Amino acid sequence: MSFWQSPALVTALVIAALLGLAEALRAVPAIRRTAIPACILAGVLGVLLGPDVADLLPVDRSILETVVYHGLAIVFIAVALQSPPKSTAGLGASVKAFSLGIPVMITMQTVVGLAAVLGLGLILGETLHPGFGLMLPLGFEQGPGQALSLGAVWEAGGMPEGAQIGLIVATLGFAWSIVVGLPLVLWGKRRGLLSPLTTNVDAVVAEADEAAAPGGLDVLTRQIAIIGGCYAITWAVCFGLSAALYFAPDIAATIWGFHYIVGAGVAIGARSMLSRLGAANPLHDRSLGRISGVSVDWMTCSALVAVQLAVLQANWVVLLVVTTLGGVVTLCLCLWLCSRAFPDAPFEHALVWFGMSTGTLPMGLALLRVVDPDLRSPAALGAVLGSAGAILGAVPILLFLIPATVAAWPEGHPAAAWMALGVGLAYIAGIMGYWWRFGGLRVGRPLTLWRERD
Repeated sequence: MSFWQSPALVTALVIAALLGLAEALRAVPAIRRTAIPACILAGVLGVLLGPDVADLLPVDRSILETVVYHGLAIVFIAVALQSPPKSTAGLGASVKAFSLGIPVMITMQTVVGLAAVLGLGLILGETLHPGFGLMLPLGFEQGPGQALSLGAVWEAGGMPEGAQIGLIVATLGFAWSIVVGLPLVLWGKRRGLLSPLTTNVDAVVAEADEAAAPGGLDVLTRQIAIIGGCYAITWAVCFGLSAALYFAPDIAATIWGFHYIVGAGVAIGARSMLSRLGAANPLHDRSLGRISGVSVDWMTCSALVAVQLAVLQANWVVLLVVTTLGGVVTLCLCLWLCSRAFPDAPFEHALVWFGMSTGTLPMGLALLRVVDPDLRSPAALGAVLGSAGAILGAVPILLFLIPATVAAWPEGHPAAAWMALGVGLAYIAGIMGYWWRFGGLRVGRPLTLWRERD
């Protein structure tokens, strides 16, 4: 009987039941017409039935946060182990665009958040903590884990309830992913923006199923073992880097927050080595795709159920203003840039990027799978590899500009926030200029929100 008293087992059974219930509800015509992914519907049900609302589900939030943390790395590793799409030459352009675009998005959200806080401060006649605005890129881009941890650190620096504010912003980001992301899918379908890479199923030759050798591992088991090996190496790399940076504990802790990027790099190296084995290559793209799909489903549901619904009474005005402005700007920037920067499957890229920029990569992949269930377009792999390439461009904002602005509170404000706002705008201009000059960004006329292909 004691084997059934494990919180991890109970939580896993609850998530499995929510996913099953959501899939059953999608059989209802009215729900099916909304095109809401089952994993997102399961997460919404979990929030409604969870501890903060109906309190009917015995879930352990620490376990759910662990699932989200490790699941994110598994998705990155599984996608990076797959062979690049053979049906398109757009992967290189996709990776380059994401590598430049993600720092632009993070900086733009930083600028919007700071501008909203400074504007409200002028209207209300008081100086608001800059963390209210700086939580926008952390909660939207980095997700509940990063927002929670940094918010807790900021509490010691004078931001009341920083951890809860981080969770609120992340929750509102998930809401933007769902409430706006799903109508965005329907809008793209009606306008015929889907790429032939995702709509022409017959054009893609399905990979043949492999049979396990007598006495050998099942094909799926083999992929799980390879992913586990890559993750073990990822842990070793992160441990070594954090130990080497013992003199800078804040930066060392950040390395563990970007473990999924390290995992993608390890997986790329492993794929390169294993591909040299020729016919003996143990990688199986179809099985890896199934593993990434399962991980996205479980991770998306777990992330939504894990988010705590904090009381908004004291801060609802500033949080609503910051997240609303941030959501609108994020949507417009995704549509404007994707129609000009991605030569192949631009709408699929817009879906995954909008989900990434409001609810982290799992939410972006969940939206993408509505129109690209087998991840045939370069959008998924481009997002994974582009996220790794974007680290260098995001470091000045995440590790220097944001911490320096918060550290100046309260003596240096609002001057420090105004200075950070100017630095952020200059940084965006610099990246956009480089992108236009050397990265293939088309910024000429027409200047409409969505630019049709030439």
